[in-house]
Amino acid sequence: MAPLSIQNVRRARSSLREGRTALLFVAPFFLGFVVFNLLPMLYSLFLSLVNFNSFTEVKTDEFYGLRNYARAFADRLAMASFGRSFYFSFVYVVGIIVLSFLTALLLNRKLFWRTASRTMIYMPYVANVVAIGIVWAIVLNPFQGPINTLLKLLGVPEARLPQWLTGVRSALPTIAGIKVWQNLAFQTIVFLAALQDVPRELYECAEIDGATGWRKLLMITLPLISPTTFFLVVVTIIGSFNSLALVKSLTNGGPGSASRIITLFIYEQAAKYSYYSYANALACLLFLFILAVTLLQWKAQKRWVHS
Repeated sequence: MAPLSIQNVRRARSSLREGRTALLFVAPFFLGFVVFNLLPMLYSLFLSLVNFNSFTEVKTDEFYGLRNYARAFADRLAMASFGRSFYFSFVYVVGIIVLSFLTALLLNRKLFWRTASRTMIYMPYVANVVAIGIVWAIVLNPFQGPINTLLKLLGVPEARLPQWLTGVRSALPTIAGIKVWQNLAFQTIVFLAALQDVPRELYECAEIDGATGWRKLLMITLPLISPTTFFLVVVTIIGSFNSLALVKSLTNGGPGSASRIITLFIYEQAAKYSYYSYANALACLLFLFILAVTLLQWKAQKRWVHS
């Protein structure tokens, strides 16, 4: 074999140094992922397979197998909580995707006070969740809240006033609407960035061909931002199941159990009743469901996402 040249040796040493530097930059993230994500997930899976469902004696050495999972499927309260979470997720995802897209279309135009409007939209996103819950609980008070008071002044009969957070049917959609208002900024900013990347020449050519505003929206805008829409749908579905703090601060699962979503149910099983293994089994089922939905979305993206 021919001896390596000095230049090749230098390249090999430089590549080795770059690899070590890259590992040093990646190491903190990888270590944080293992310590704060992977190990807790594995421990949660372990707890779901043992008997850790007691106020008194803690038994983590008694293997339970899939009995906690079987209990979850047989628990009508747990299944009802899953159903409420799916309904909440549907209302929230549809509402925030549609509203954020329309808001981004509006902010993409030359409007008066456009910069101030963008700032105001972002403010709820950085606000404290508990503070948001307290404020909205006061605003939506069915008896003394400003919204129902305004509706009374507009002539709405008292018997027909919305119950908002105190109604069995209205509590969950109302919380979903508040969550849409709270998180609208992120989706709007991402949509706005995607809209600004659409070449203006395409719109000009479409106008020359006589295309209307709706035609340009359907044939140019939506196809070109479909990767962004896909990303936001995936992220929003995952985030829709992370609503424990908002629900607890607004209704604490009430009235009755009308807004007891699965994350709140899991929290109650662990913190209130000390059914830790059962709660972890429910959490694992929720994780598997979100994973399955995400994988199905990735598989179906080729049909409607235009690269």
